[in-house]
Amino acid sequence: MDAIGARLLAARIAAGVRIGSRIELVSDSDTELRAGDRGVVREIEANGAVVVEWERGFDRAIDPQHSAFRALPAA
Repeated sequence: MDAIGARLLAARIAAGVRIGSRIELVSDSDTELRAGDRGVVREIEANGAVVVEWERGFDRAIDPQHSAFRALPAA
């Protein structure tokens, strides 16, 4: 595995969710996001950011170290 692959793997493990998982935001300092917002994880970047397609109609990355979220059970 090369260095980029290792960083991506570490970021995915640190995020604690898989691509395709549904999540619910518990808290965040971003003014566009609110506690209770739900979405689907679309990507986990090498820097650790979790890119989510939110149900309110936009994509936004969140930092798992600064934003609390929880994985929702599969439907």
